[in-house]
Amino acid sequence: MSCNSSDQEFELQSQKINRFLENVDHKLVVMSGKGGVGKSTVATNLAVFLSKQGYKVGLLDVDVHGPSIAGLLGLTGLRMNTVNNQIQPYLYTENLKVLSIQGLLEYPDDPLIWRGPVKIGIIRQFLADVNWGPLDYLIIDSPPGTGDEPLTVAQTVTGCQAVIVTTPQEIALADVRKSIQFCQRVNMPILGIIENMSGFVCPGCGSLHAIFKSGGGEKTASDWGISFLGRLPIDPGVVTAGDAGQTMDSLASHTKEEMQRIVDRIIHQRPNKQKGVDSTMKIAIPLAGGKLCAHFGHCEQFAIITVSNGKITNHETLNPPPHAPGIIPNWVADQGCTDILVGGMGEAAQAIFRQRGIKVLCGAPSDTPENLAALYLRGELTDAGNACDHDHEGHSCHH
Repeated sequence: MSCNSSDQEFELQSQKINRFLENVDHKLVVMSGKGGVGKSTVATNLAVFLSKQGYKVGLLDVDVHGPSIAGLLGLTGLRMNTVNNQIQPYLYTENLKVLSIQGLLEYPDDPLIWRGPVKIGIIRQFLADVNWGPLDYLIIDSPPGTGDEPLTVAQTVTGCQAVIVTTPQEIALADVRKSIQFCQRVNMPILGIIENMSGFVCPGCGSLHAIFKSGGGEKTASDWGISFLGRLPIDPGVVTAGDAGQTMDSLASHTKEEMQRIVDRIIHQRPNKQKGVDSTMKIAIPLAGGKLCAHFGHCEQFAIITVSNGKITNHETLNPPPHAPGIIPNWVADQGCTDILVGGMGEAAQAIFRQRGIKVLCGAPSDTPENLAALYLRGELTDAGNACDHDHEGHSCHH
């Protein structure tokens, strides 16, 4: 009798989990092969940066033995409430909900001495009995390694993809290879690899210095046929901000820019799944001589390509207004575009596009708009970083 009852409860809980997951567009679990590589810092900032671009984001900390999400967001000591048998996550901002085991502890430093079945149960409860609401992204911070927590996520969160965090050292990369094989064995796709602590940002001059042999994360990604999402340096400002419960978006630094590029690449991995948009997209491409123009602010024309259900349904060529700071980005947005492919672009222009909800892919090659759109739709164009060294709105690179 008790076994039947237990089976029924498990099935009912599974149904609740599935109903929740049906209302989540993208599920990402942030993993690492070993501890100390900055995985939780990366997970937290991914969630914050996505939420600041208008996405509804849930950040779930399933590292029950070493939860750090609450501390990174300045939420330590805040207890979570339960209303109508539903746990209420922290409402960090209007677009970001956060859940950590710390919010259920009487004292933040209390250890949790739990075996596997209890941990599996609490993770399932965090998916079934929490008032998440519909989400564009669910970011799950998993403890390092390949134990109960990531296995439970892989087996429970349908459609989940892994983001693997490493540092440049070989000892970390060896453990990353274990994480890759773990994902392969449990049939969980890997969205990409992020190399953290890649170089050092000098607090005095602000310049970036290579203190480790870099490139290991990118080479590992290439060797395994996995997307490389980008590098984040060791930045004393990040440490100071994290200790103060603040995130990278509070910084004015190279690190903030790199995190933004990583987030943009994650968004572009799924170009047909746009926030607030069905399967229709409008892609803008600046042109000169019929091909992509590297000088965004001084192009001759714009190709506007409409895509429905993954297929190009319309292609028009428009003349932009005369160049002036901020004019062309807003004009592109006024055409109803959802995406823009460029060679390079000033930071101010990128900021306008982000404010208007348009996704920017930098580093696109010189090619015809038809070829570029086809590559983008197949996910074969990745953000190569901003080649632009001009800071003024609408201007682009000096080649």
